[in-house]
Amino acid sequence: MATLNNFSIPVRGLKSGVHQYNFHLDSTFFAEFSKAPIGESDVNVHLDFDKRPDMFVLDVDVQGTVKAECDRCLADINLPIEGQYQLIIKLSDHESEVDEVVYLPAETTEINVAKYIYEFVGLSVPMMKTYDCQNDTPPPCDQAVLARLAKEEEEQKTTNNPIWDELNKLSGN
Repeated sequence: MATLNNFSIPVRGLKSGVHQYNFHLDSTFFAEFSKAPIGESDVNVHLDFDKRPDMFVLDVDVQGTVKAECDRCLADINLPIEGQYQLIIKLSDHESEVDEVVYLPAETTEINVAKYIYEFVGLSVPMMKTYDCQNDTPPPCDQAVLARLAKEEEEQKTTNNPIWDELNKLSGN
């Protein structure tokens, strides 16, 4: 947890206005979170922290790569990620989280943004983990898996599915 102390922003004594912070995330950051789906990574996070009298507005820009398994060929790839997010932290008498608004006690002296950055990076990872690897030399693709997929696609095109044949007769096509 000592690694996450670098993500604490002291809000007491911080002047009103926009303050900028930059963070670099790698595997040591994600190791601090149990069962993190992200391991090896190279992610840069730019945070604009706008301090206002009764709330804080965090604009977070995420850019970088994470090591992932390609959904197409199962090879390890450096998957590019990017995203822009906003989080509003309001000072209130009770602590809670509702959508993009977090309520913290008014006497809060510092805010650790590591948890929010972790969530934003997780949201930046696309559901389909593939990318055009033709520009990589050599491409990380597993050629044996890609050849097998191409063969199966060709077989599916040539074989008729009796279920679809019967359905097509019903529609008159």
